[in-house]
Amino acid sequence: MPEDLPLNTPTSLGSWVLLIAAAIDSYQLDSAQILKDAGLDLEELRKSNSRISAFSLYPVWYSAVEKSQDPYFGIRVAQHYQPNAFSALGMAFASSRNLHDALLRCARYGYVISDATDPVVEESDDEISMFIKPRAGIEQLANIYSMSAIVCVLFKIMLTMSNGQVKPKAIYFIESIEQGTGPLEDFFGCPVYFNSEHNGAVFDKKSTQQELPFANSKLASSLDQWIDENLSEFKADLTSTRVQKYLLQNLTYGEINLQKVAQGLAMSSRVLQRRLKEEGTIFSELMDACRHKLAIKLITEKKQPIFEVALALGFSDQSNFTRAFKRWTGTTPHQYRV
Repeated sequence: MPEDLPLNTPTSLGSWVLLIAAAIDSYQLDSAQILKDAGLDLEELRKSNSRISAFSLYPVWYSAVEKSQDPYFGIRVAQHYQPNAFSALGMAFASSRNLHDALLRCARYGYVISDATDPVVEESDDEISMFIKPRAGIEQLANIYSMSAIVCVLFKIMLTMSNGQVKPKAIYFIESIEQGTGPLEDFFGCPVYFNSEHNGAVFDKKSTQQELPFANSKLASSLDQWIDENLSEFKADLTSTRVQKYLLQNLTYGEINLQKVAQGLAMSSRVLQRRLKEEGTIFSELMDACRHKLAIKLITEKKQPIFEVALALGFSDQSNFTRAFKRWTGTTPHQYRV
């Protein structure tokens, strides 16, 4: 967390703002001045892992749309996306085993780009959806321009990974653009619906589970570890970060539960639960996320039989672990290890 921002202030990654700036410049506009008017310094944003208050970015969207006279500014942002735009995170996306894996990775690490919203994956037998949900109390940050840019960039990532083969079934936005859905439908190649319950995209599940030509699960796992260790520093003081650190360090060394973690962090179980709730999460979600991370690491390393990985992560048997792993990745541990 930047030193001059209070704890729990929603923030955005500096390189995300640089991507927006590049889109602004493509209209022959002065991005530096537009950012300056919002209290942002373009040169400061170029510093490694820089972050800004998400509230500072709010007027930039409206200024960019007004000055460019393009309500579909989010499409232009996506057109400027390159995998190195988000450093290790972008490369982790590109190294994902399949698009299903990439969507889950986006949900896991979306906070790195901006923690003003929560990417959530929802699955059925036939579909997988990625919804971008605004944090409670700051819904105004999830305006149509920022949301359209996020969903357009997500689609551009998946389009690049699949060599242009991916096609959503439908795109949804909570707000609307007065001029209609036409340019967005041309960009996504599918129906776009305004005034919906969610911001996000729906895909055919089977199409997202096909192995990608440049997949590298071992590299993706290594990048995940680097992200966990380095890019979450701005959340170091949050209770949820301390819980995850404790779980990742101790999960494979015996039974772990809420009471034990609370004791390890020198607080009562009730206080721990309250603080996690204030940060928008619960203990079981953090436990599941940490089991997921460690499972990918242990399966990729290929040093232990799968039944030993299951027991190390606290599963009662291999079948329960397999069900959880398939929920996390869309495939079984055996198939992932191949």
